[in-house]
Amino acid sequence: MSIVAVLFGIGFWLAHNQQTQQAQVQAAARPLPVTVAVEPVVRQSLTTQTEYIGQSTFWREVPMTATTQGIVRELYVRLNGPVRVGQSLLKVDTDVNEASLALAEATLAKARQDLIRYETLQRENNVSGTEVENARLQVRNAEFGLTSIRKQVSDALIKAPIGGTITEKPIERGMYIAPGTPLVTITDVSAVKVTISVPETELTVWSTGQVVPVEFEAYPGVLFPGMVHHIGLKGGDSNATAGTSVPGTSVPGRFPVEIRVANTRLRQHPLRQYPLRQHPLRVGMTAHVRRKNSLAVSALTIPRAALVQTGDTTAVYVLQGQRVHLRPIQTGEQAGINVIVRQGLQAGEQVVVSGPSGLRDGLSVSRKQLTVIR
Repeated sequence: MSIVAVLFGIGFWLAHNQQTQQAQVQAAARPLPVTVAVEPVVRQSLTTQTEYIGQSTFWREVPMTATTQGIVRELYVRLNGPVRVGQSLLKVDTDVNEASLALAEATLAKARQDLIRYETLQRENNVSGTEVENARLQVRNAEFGLTSIRKQVSDALIKAPIGGTITEKPIERGMYIAPGTPLVTITDVSAVKVTISVPETELTVWSTGQVVPVEFEAYPGVLFPGMVHHIGLKGGDSNATAGTSVPGTSVPGRFPVEIRVANTRLRQHPLRQYPLRQHPLRVGMTAHVRRKNSLAVSALTIPRAALVQTGDTTAVYVLQGQRVHLRPIQTGEQAGINVIVRQGLQAGEQVVVSGPSGLRDGLSVSRKQLTVIR
């Protein structure tokens, strides 16, 4: 009997040990408790801000072409160099034009003598009226030719019509030029022009002369005062963008608004007597134009940390009872660390703002482990 009792005890111990191991395996297989933090959807009174995106372009640009002919004897400018209004750019050899001028003067003198002779013969009835009119036409043609040559001679010294920077210079000293030959391109960057695209529903709050802050991505945190210079009458033809639109897209229902930004943010260097440009503006910079709405609006807001991006859909996890559910929403402008909710949520609902990255729709959570921040 003692042997039977020992065997029975050993079997009982083995069975109990097996049950304990199974319980441990089942406990290990159960998911760990999910810990999340939630915040309520709240309604706030906000002064919203609209942001528009554009690119800077030159304020003025003049491509210059030759109006005279000859060899470039002197060149007074360099590529990317500055020029002033009326500054001499280049000088052309006038030998050819002066020879043409002498010939044109002689041609005009002969035409006038011929006209006098024909008019005398007409009074004697020795020539017809047609011959006299032809002689007068020859005089006018010679006068026009002489005026043109004189203009080319006076244009031998070419001057800048505007101030700016030489951005193109295809000519060099010693080259022969003729009327129509490209000379230089002068770009005026004393100011830059930023063009943005404004929806038609927002045009009423824009007016010429209005001053708005402009920030360039090259100088984050530096605001430049911009003045609205022009509001387009034709919509859908702007190359600028607004909000999150794709740059370069022409969007119907949007109108181009041109903003002039002076390129004159200067500071005085302590060791020099002339000002140095602190934040020079260049053509092609990305600009952000921000305008605050004048009236406060009531809107639902949630922390931006609650947003979940699933493909092209923006969603949040909403706590309902002891489970979280993924819900698509429509968002609006940002308001600090929060974002405006236009559709999909109601005030007071709890949204998950932090927790495990493996959340899924319908996942059960323990209320004891919820951390309500608000």
